[in-house]
Order: sequence, then C-alpha cells, then structure tokens
Amino acid sequence: MARLLPWAAVAAVLSGVTVNVLRLRGEVSLAGPSVAAQVLDVAAGAALLLAAAAGSRGKWLLAAAGAAWLAAEWANPAAPGAVLFTVGLVAFLAPLPLVLASRWGSPLTSTDPAALPGRRRYSPMGKGPAVLLAAAVLFGVAAAVLTGPLAASPRDAGCTDCPGDLIAVAHDPALGTGLARLGGQAAIGAALAAVAWLAVTLTATRTQPRRWLLSPEGVAAAAATGFAVAVAAGEWVTLPGGGAAPAPGWHAAAGVMLLVLAAAVAVPALCAADARRVIARVAVAVADNPRHSAADALGAALRDTTLSVAYPTPDGTWRDRHGQVVALPGQGVTLVTDSGEQVAALIHDGPARTDRAAITEAASAARLLLDTERLEAGTLARVNDLSTARRLAAEAADAARAGLERDLHDGAQQRLVALRYALGLASAHAERLPERDHAARLAEADRAAELALASLRDLAHGISSGALAAEGLASAVRTMVENSPAAVTIRELPAERLPEPVERAAYRFIADFLAAAGRLPPPGASIAVRRSGQDVVVEVEYARADMTGDLGSAHLADRLAAAGGQLHQIDRGGRRRLIASLPCG
Repeated sequence: MARLLPWAAVAAVLSGVTVNVLRLRGEVSLAGPSVAAQVLDVAAGAALLLAAAAGSRGKWLLAAAGAAWLAAEWANPAAPGAVLFTVGLVAFLAPLPLVLASRWGSPLTSTDPAALPGRRRYSPMGKGPAVLLAAAVLFGVAAAVLTGPLAASPRDAGCTDCPGDLIAVAHDPALGTGLARLGGQAAIGAALAAVAWLAVTLTATRTQPRRWLLSPEGVAAAAATGFAVAVAAGEWVTLPGGGAAPAPGWHAAAGVMLLVLAAAVAVPALCAADARRVIARVAVAVADNPRHSAADALGAALRDTTLSVAYPTPDGTWRDRHGQVVALPGQGVTLVTDSGEQVAALIHDGPARTDRAAITEAASAARLLLDTERLEAGTLARVNDLSTARRLAAEAADAARAGLERDLHDGAQQRLVALRYALGLASAHAERLPERDHAARLAEADRAAELALASLRDLAHGISSGALAAEGLASAVRTMVENSPAAVTIRELPAERLPEPVERAAYRFIADFLAAAGRLPPPGASIAVRRSGQDVVVEVEYARADMTGDLGSAHLADRLAAAGGQLHQIDRGGRRRLIASLPCG
C-alpha cells in the first residue's frame, strides 16, 4: 500500500492541474463541454496512473500514457503558462503509442503439443503478433509527432488568447493542417495494425480463444485495441472531408477504454498482492500443523478449494506430497517454473480459475513450502518405490512357494503314493511265496517310502499351505501347529476369512516363528491372531530366558514391512512377546 502513495500524489497533482484548466475553459476541452465527459476524462488518466503503480509489466509506459492523457487537456487557452500549454500540445496523441507499447510481450495462454500436450503454460508471442504490434506502435509514434511537435501553433491558426507554443516547427496554417492530416492517417494506421494484432493474437492462442479474451491479459489487449480504434475514429471525423460526427464522443469512448485497461491491469495486481498476504498467513498455520500443505496455502490464496499440487521427480514422474504417483490431467494444469526448471504443477478440478499474476505472487510467497514438499515428495517417492519393490518380491516369493507346493503335491507326492501302492501289492504277492525274506524286504521298503512321503508332506506344508487358500488362516495355523515339533498353544484365531494378502503375511510370520522354534524349542510358546480396529494383530509369546538363539526378528520385521505391517517386541517378566500389526482396512 505504501508504494501507491507517491503514484497517488502524482496522479492528484496532474489531475488537479487538468481539473483547474477544465474549470476555466471547459467548453474547448477535448472531452467536450459535458461535465460528465470531463470527469470521465480526468478519471481515465488518474486510473491509468494508479493502475501503473499496482502493475508490474509496462508500468512506466502506462504511467506515461496516463500522464499524457491528462496533459493533453492543457493545450487549452486556460493553461497556466506556455510551458504547460506546449506540454499539452506534445501530449495530444502521445497516449496512443504508449498504450500499445505497454502490451508488448503480453503472454499468451497456449498449448504447445510439442512440449506440454494439452496443458496450460505461458509462452511469449510469436513473430506475427509482435510484428503487427510493432507496426501499430510505429504508426502511433508518427501520429503523435505529426500532430504534436511538428504541427502548427494554435496561435498561428487564429487562437489569439492561447499561450505561446515553445517548440512549434510549422508556422504556416496550411502546412499545419497537412501535418495534422498525416497524423490522423497515421493514427488510423495504428488502429488497423492494432486490430490485426489482436486478431492474430487470438488465432495464436490455438485453443479456447474466448477464455484468453476474458482473462486479464485478453481484456487488457482488447482495451488497448479499442483505445486505438476510438482515437483513430476521433481523428477520422476531424480530417478534412471526413464525417460530421463530433470528435468528443470518440474521445469519451477512448477514456472508457483506458478505464477498462486500468482495471485489467490493477485487479490482477491487487489479487496477486492479496494472494501473497494469504500465503504469508496460511504458511504460519502450515508450520504449526503438519497436516496442512502447500496446496492448502495456494488454494486459500487463489480461492480454489479443489487445488492440488504435484512435484517432479528425477525419474520423470510426478508425485504428490506423500510420494504417490500422480498422472497430470490433459487440462486444468498450471506449471510453476523457475529459470526453466519445473518446480510444481497446480492441478485444478475442472476449468481453472487462475490468474497469472496471482499465481506468480502466490507461488513466489509459497516457494519455501513448495521446495520443502518437493524434497519430501522425492524422498517419500523413493521410500514408496522400495516398499513396492519389497512387496512385489514378497508376493513373488509367496507365488513361487505356492507353485512349488503344488508341484510337490501333484508330482513327487503322487509318485510316492503310487510307489507305496505298488509295494503293497508286491508285498501281498510275496507273502504267498515260500521265500519269506522277500516280504520282509518289501515291507521295509514300504516303511521307507512312507517316511519319505511324510517328510515330503512336511516340506510342502512348510513351503506353502494349500489349506490356507482353501480353508483360511485359522485352519492353516491349526494344521501347522499340529505338525510342528515345538509345543505351541493357540490362544485365539479369527473365525472369519481375512483378505488374502493379510492371511499370507500372517501365515508366513507364524510359519517362520515355528520354523525357528522347531530348532530352538521355547517352552510355553503361544500364538494369538485377532482383529483390532482396522488392523490384524498376530502375537507370539515365549520364555525369553530359556532361549539361547535368535528367532530371526529382523527377518520377521522385514517380511511384515513388505505387507505394510510393523513388528513390536515387548520383554516383560522373563518372557518375550512379538506383536505383528497388519493393515486390514
């Protein structure tokens, strides 16, 4: 707000001088004798000065245009002195090239299929609009020079009470009229070039030209073009042989266009300043509450509650603040860049209600939040990728175990069963033979095949359990405990079926514990599996004092982490309890 004060003071001084001139000789004003038109005339110049103070790009050109618009009224017999009178003559058409030049470098909202297909980004104008705008500015400069410094002095044209023109070149009324005619024609050329510039600019937007035209940049460009057309029309009706329409009407139309231009420049700047203030306020809340994010701050600043933020990662993907992969939609995305480096992508739900100045200020104010979240997103992305890889490895190992168990059951076990059947038939036949030793040898071979079959079944159950998929966790655990060499008590098992990944992880945890317990038998070991809210809790407990080895807690924890679970260990009263928590939401 403080930076507006000097500009407001300048606007007040220039407006005061203009008002005083109009008060004394308003009947010869460029705006005409109407008080309303004169008020509009002064308001347009003052508004342009204040808008220049609030804006950033082209602010000095806009300020000069506003000052020249006010000073043009000083070419009046009531002007206080020859200096101000001369300034008024020079400033007569000076606003025309200044207003058009202030739009130089106006960014376009475009979609470049070679770079960012279907996504919004701001890019400089192409050569066509730039050339046309340059032509409009040059014609405007020619019009300002021909109708200002080179024109004949009003005193030479018959204005006996006008102050002296200090820089008049042509003192011949006929020459002055000719120069004024050329200046009017140059103004018309500037207007035609400006109209062509606006048309080519709309074409250069490629997609949704209406949306760009309704944006602050589009409104400003249209207002600048409308101002040039109004000035050219006023010059046209005053040219010798022109129409009879009064010039003050077109002067008022030009003033309206300046007011629209001032609003198009000032409103985004004020919104941007408000966005910066909101970011500063919300950033404190984000620091105090980790649940808040940069998206909350930017959404509040831009008044877009649907806003979300994605961050680029070195692997070329986009991630949210939690490191999860985000697919950028085809539209409703605004890229935030810094020196050509992509910082973040603002994703809007539906048509984006964005303003370039507001986004620039908000993103600049929230840069610390964005950079912090971008680093966190990259770190969490690596953690998520490692977790995914570990989960896929565990699933692949489970699938391999299940396949190996099926192969053993359908292959080797069936062959051993067939072998025992054949040995049984051979033993029955050998008993009818006189040689008794054949039957004894066959019976011994059958017992060996039986032991091999039992060992193979134990191996298959240790690798994977067919009962787990068919009957559920409870049945598989009971079967596993019955076949375990360790004395283990089952305290609790779930009656309902659990999600398959949870059952596999819980079964594998218990199987690994029992495998270790078989080598190091702990007395009084127990197992319990139960639901606890959104989790499944698996508890194994044993006497720690009697254990001389390690049950492989690190391996168990790693196996649980692959399924998204956690392992906790509690030592109390000489006993150790391993508690595995698996998400089951």
